[in-house]
Amino acid sequence: MKKRVYIKHWLKLKPQNYSGKTDLHYLKIANGIYSSLDYDQKMTLLEFMDTDDIIDLCCFITCYYEDVISQTNIWRAFKILYAATYNKPLPFYTVGANYIDEEINLEDVALLLWYYINTIQDEKFLNPYNKFIFNIAKQIMDRLDEDYEYAPENKALKKCYEFSSKVVSSSDQFYNTRAYLQTIFFESYLLYPDIKRRLDHDILTSIEAHLHEDLDLQMGYIREKTETYTFNTCSSLLALNAKDWASAILGASHADYNAVSNISSKITSLFQYKSQSETDVTLQHIASGMLFKMTKKSFDNLEDLHEDNIIYIGLVKYEEEWWFSGNFTAYPFDANIILDQKNSPEARSEVSFLENGQEVESLLAVQKQAFLDFNEGSLIAFLNSKDLNSFLEGFVAFYNDSLKLTTKEKEAARKRAKSDGYFGGMDGLKEWEDNEDLFVVFFNPNSGIEFYDDIVNAFPDKRNPFFIAEKKEDIEAILLTQIYSTEFTNYFVEHYKDQLAYFKIEPYKSYLNDLDFLLRFWKKDHYKTKSAMVLTNENQ
Repeated sequence: MKKRVYIKHWLKLKPQNYSGKTDLHYLKIANGIYSSLDYDQKMTLLEFMDTDDIIDLCCFITCYYEDVISQTNIWRAFKILYAATYNKPLPFYTVGANYIDEEINLEDVALLLWYYINTIQDEKFLNPYNKFIFNIAKQIMDRLDEDYEYAPENKALKKCYEFSSKVVSSSDQFYNTRAYLQTIFFESYLLYPDIKRRLDHDILTSIEAHLHEDLDLQMGYIREKTETYTFNTCSSLLALNAKDWASAILGASHADYNAVSNISSKITSLFQYKSQSETDVTLQHIASGMLFKMTKKSFDNLEDLHEDNIIYIGLVKYEEEWWFSGNFTAYPFDANIILDQKNSPEARSEVSFLENGQEVESLLAVQKQAFLDFNEGSLIAFLNSKDLNSFLEGFVAFYNDSLKLTTKEKEAARKRAKSDGYFGGMDGLKEWEDNEDLFVVFFNPNSGIEFYDDIVNAFPDKRNPFFIAEKKEDIEAILLTQIYSTEFTNYFVEHYKDQLAYFKIEPYKSYLNDLDFLLRFWKKDHYKTKSAMVLTNENQ
């Protein structure tokens, strides 16, 4: 396995079009780290990655070293964000008096090794307390300590991560900011094994899926994927998106901090064109009825807009204005599309983050209490497939009765929904009536009813008639898989950890000390539950 680290490997973890005078110095360090790994260590690493990934790992750790020396603030941003969330320096490891915040540390290197190994692949999970990690971390620290007094600052790299939106005209400030978010999210070493690799994989998959389509369409798919990552995708570290990382790197005193930290998620959906003024284009989100005023500074295709056109478009809120971002297509009016959109939970949920949070929270609190009353005081139920529909329909009927609405109020509510084009029901549940799946039903206080199949052997509960024996696969599915909500996972751990042998042995017992950090790492985009509730007939 004789190989060395070349400049092409080093530049993979750097911003586009970057070059620096200090690269050869740090390339030498990366080679030193690679050569320090013995045969057995490389063989162990090859259980998780290939040889090129090991080379990238050596560059990755060297980038951390360069980051600390050059004060590019990327690792510092993580530590600030982590400490603000958990009120301690790092997950997993207790740091002592030798830990110096502004310098390189053994615990930092160990954490970065754990993160890299578990991010570039998801087939095997290496626990953070594994001696293998610390043995390599100590070797690396010996190399870095030898060089520490001689390491040069990389001023060219530091400049890559500096930012000011005001260097361009007002019509370009959003796009200048978007480019900065992409630099941080796609072109910084810390997010390389996670976000950059995921994005590259998704783009390649998209290209392969649309290989025979028009080139413009292919570029549109790539652009859409890139935009989704820029505004809506979360990192494995702390489940944060690009604006969170960028604003942390800039710091609260930076002139653009508020503008960057308050950028909205991106809405990509179908709208109807309604009107325009001298400064704005008014669009109505079809599924929810919400009105949006898109600034004309961001849109050049005004001649393509005609009254009641159906518009596929992406919108992002920046500095209190909605900006066009991504792809745009106009279609003639189609009543069937309108009806489908109004009855699509997915389309309605695109704008759920804009709803009045207190009002949605109040409605969910009422529903939660109704579920507790209906389900004998528990937020969880265990059912087979043939009973699932009747349980859910029974709860809906119970909830409606609990509201004590008069006949007149019920009819008014029905008419409001009908006028909004919504005829939603529970028809989608019928597919489970004829199979033999076993379900866990959970009322999530932040989103409503959830139900999951094939995990009943994680729940040693007297109300669970299907429990046979504790099943490790069921437990780890709940913890590690993104489909299980954070609230459901926390409920599971809180109520059943003392009854499960899994949480009584190491390293799983110790995972409980940093469970929230691990859930962010495992759940990523799904860590933060998003309510799909959208209030009908909103006058906005």
